[in-house]
Amino acid sequence: MRGDLLEHSASKSMDLDHARELQAAANRLREQVTYVVGIADEAKRQKAEDSREGYFVGISGGVINREDTRTALSTFHVDGEPMFTITPVTNVPDIGSLARALAPKFRSTFSHLGHLSHQVDHELYIAKRIAHTPQGALNLAYQVISLLRLRGKCMINGITFSNTPWSQVAAHTGDVFLQPLEDPRSPLWESEKGISQGDLDWAAERLIRDFDLREQPSYRLAYESAADAPFLKDTRTAVARIWSGIESLFDVQNELSFRLSMYAAVLISDDVAERIAIQTKFKRLYGLRSKAVHGAKMDDAKLAETLISSWSLLRDLLLACIRTGPSVPLTAELDRALLGHRLARDEGCTPSPYETPS
Repeated sequence: MRGDLLEHSASKSMDLDHARELQAAANRLREQVTYVVGIADEAKRQKAEDSREGYFVGISGGVINREDTRTALSTFHVDGEPMFTITPVTNVPDIGSLARALAPKFRSTFSHLGHLSHQVDHELYIAKRIAHTPQGALNLAYQVISLLRLRGKCMINGITFSNTPWSQVAAHTGDVFLQPLEDPRSPLWESEKGISQGDLDWAAERLIRDFDLREQPSYRLAYESAADAPFLKDTRTAVARIWSGIESLFDVQNELSFRLSMYAAVLISDDVAERIAIQTKFKRLYGLRSKAVHGAKMDDAKLAETLISSWSLLRDLLLACIRTGPSVPLTAELDRALLGHRLARDEGCTPSPYETPS
């Protein structure tokens, strides 16, 4: 009799446990449905309020440098509409909504896109008015992101490309054009700050100057070195990449340390005291660079200093090129600057053909 009672009690306990498990599963399912419906409703709301026509590049690794990160950064307004905007992604689609929204051509990558969707924290919008084709938009996005890295020292990556904002994907069915660009890359050092409105304005105002300069192989090599080096896996390889960019800017075949340091000083600054400081810093970094790329023993702190300071030097040189003209100054121009002639500086702020006259 006692055994029957124990067995009955155990059976009743198991039934209660099973009931609790079923209830917990039902609660989780209800929460998931509420979550998915909430994403879809928010996507529909944003879509109804958004009249933009253009392309969207998903960005990882960047934070808008404002107290209110919900506020968009925008620049170049034509008829009251911004041509470039950076906004935070606030409504990430679930994997089911993403698969349903993608056009058939892109469904094979939905799993990878689902992974990337959680890495995208902001989006760069490029209006169709200035980028008539997807390739044109991608080219502009590369320029803007690279210039923002230089200006803001913020190591952002463009990782997805779409005709629909991420926050609105769940409101679509079978018509979203969305493709991965690259996996998020971790930089070898932390960004100093986020992106500000001033950074975006600066980048947009210098797109034409940047385009002209990138027509020159020497500038393009330096530019791409600055873009790639922070994301390489090995510090010494990154240092070598940076210095290949620095040296490409100057046509120097001998007395490298001395002549490169002098040319860098006059390119970056017109102030004599600043030039002396730049030359001193350059020569010291050149010595550290030689140790790093030739495998000399260096502790981690010294290698990190060499890497970050070398990148900062390359950054300063590229920004100086942008301020100075549509082509990299020739050696003869730099020689004249050493004799006291000032380099012409126009700050690279070329009026945009897209800007509405005030």
